[in-house]
Amino acid sequence: MATELVKLPLGVSLEAKLYSPEAPPSEVGAGLAVLLHPWSWLGGRMEDQVLAFVSNILLHECGYHVLLFNSRGVGKSSGWASFTGLTEGKDLEELVHWGLGAVTNVKSVVLVGYSHGALITSLHPVLPPPIKTSHLLLSYPMGPRSFLTLFNGGTYTDRLNELINDPHSNVLIVHGDQDEFTSAGTYEEWVTELRKNEGEFRVELVQDATHFWTRRSGEKLREIIKGWVPSLV
Repeated sequence: MATELVKLPLGVSLEAKLYSPEAPPSEVGAGLAVLLHPWSWLGGRMEDQVLAFVSNILLHECGYHVLLFNSRGVGKSSGWASFTGLTEGKDLEELVHWGLGAVTNVKSVVLVGYSHGALITSLHPVLPPPIKTSHLLLSYPMGPRSFLTLFNGGTYTDRLNELINDPHSNVLIVHGDQDEFTSAGTYEEWVTELRKNEGEFRVELVQDATHFWTRRSGEKLREIIKGWVPSLV
């Protein structure tokens, strides 16, 4: 693993770490997981403990290459964070493209967004076949979404609906019933609206889990992720 600055066509350089699994490459092809941290304006960065937990599952238990990065203005990443998150969505697309060049024979891409990172993750479209694209939206901040996106919540709704309706998508939404930023009732209403789409997606509600995924709820999260991530065997 080496930390490097990835220069994107948009003109910014993002501080990134790419971890490779110890197991030999699968005949099926490689897997690449890209993880997005919480809101940078509140101190979010790639060293986040929840992301560290998830990345260990994907790297050591699922055999995926794992790409962590700091968004604009965080750590050694250049630029300034936007207030809408839409620019960061473009950054993500370019970083995924870079990752596909850095890892040989990728057949499965898993995008994991935690908290504010889930908003940005939902903006990324499904990649062209034969690559399988999967989206994990962890603790999606539905309650404060309007504030976090400078009242561009409608844009995020439209993009998530498009994602769900894509016949090649694989979307998993995981949240706790004790989330400090989004009530269980708000999540329930949101999921009900999402189910009006024709496409399929999966929702996992974890009992007693907060926004920060303590030890007990973390083990349940591990079980969910391992049962959902596309196998490389």
